[in-house]
Amino acid sequence: MLVGKRVLTIDDSSTIRLFLRAVLSQGDAIIQEADCGEVALHMIRNNPPYDLILLDLILPDLDGIDVLHKVREVDTNVAVVVLTGMGGIKSATAAVREGADGYMEKRDLALGSDHSEFFYALEQAMEHRSGLVAQRQLQQFKTDFYSMITHDLRNPAGSVQLALELLAGGNTEGFSAGQIQLLSLARQAAEQLNNLINDYLDFAKIDAGFLRIEPASAELCALLQSAASLAAVQAESRRQRLTLHLPDAPVYGRVDAQRLKQVFENLISNAIKYTPEGGSIDVALAAADDELTVEVKDTGLGISPSQMSELFAKYHRGTSKSVRTIRGTGLGLYVVKEIVEAHGGTITAHSEGVPGRGSVFTLQIPLRMHAEAPAAHLELVA
Repeated sequence: MLVGKRVLTIDDSSTIRLFLRAVLSQGDAIIQEADCGEVALHMIRNNPPYDLILLDLILPDLDGIDVLHKVREVDTNVAVVVLTGMGGIKSATAAVREGADGYMEKRDLALGSDHSEFFYALEQAMEHRSGLVAQRQLQQFKTDFYSMITHDLRNPAGSVQLALELLAGGNTEGFSAGQIQLLSLARQAAEQLNNLINDYLDFAKIDAGFLRIEPASAELCALLQSAASLAAVQAESRRQRLTLHLPDAPVYGRVDAQRLKQVFENLISNAIKYTPEGGSIDVALAAADDELTVEVKDTGLGISPSQMSELFAKYHRGTSKSVRTIRGTGLGLYVVKEIVEAHGGTITAHSEGVPGRGSVFTLQIPLRMHAEAPAAHLELVA
């Protein structure tokens, strides 16, 4: 019931207000009344929070939907049930779309001698609102948690990686072969840790709806070459052949270069990671009809048909024994998909699920091209 709940009724009809007071008093609610929108808003702003508001859509001073909007500006936790006269269902459902938690027709208020249906409808509305509030609080908690953990880890992890890079780039003449090997392992571990942290930071932004794309003119062949140059070292260490196939003319488009480079790096790195030593990775860029197409093809482990539907889902990891031994967050392809879709594009994957036959990832995004200086075909043999 409504024992101890603070309820505000907003209706210009004294008869309706009197009726609502009589019924709500049976549930031991604490009831206050307003006969117009301005009075109601003043009470909402200057009194302790209400648990429930019963709002008439037709008021003498303000439109009921406007009152609803102003209520939500002040209090997103209170449950609001809209009251409507005969034939006002369309307006009531519109109010629900605008943030109300339910509606009922005034002619139905008196149904049942014990008003059980009336109280049930109010309780359902309050549960609906409390569910939304809990969901919002959980989402905020998750976002705060990810941000706190990743930001607290990022600075020391970055410092460790920088120190190791400086150490490795300095004079290692006095190091033994074993010490140089340990230094190499430490550098790889630091790089992996920073990649994991960056994945979680991107996920936290995306999950909270904070992913921002800032498009500007960029030459995409050069962008892909830059992403591939970073991966070439990784491929070389695994004796893999990484080849780029680029058009003769440069390809320009309005994209978020930093984010798109992140997509390229992720796809190429994944191909290297899931391809055995001695394999090959081919990356092709093409543009036609104001659309960019990038294809990343490998001779790796492949993806089973059962995994395809969840491939771009958050935290997805392969289930085969060979894949489970490869480290990762399961967030990389999820982040890639969100960035590509934020550009208005699509990304798909194809695989026969046969080791050695590998996989093909294809991304397509709209762009505006301009013909300028030529770009060369590049092959990185590693």
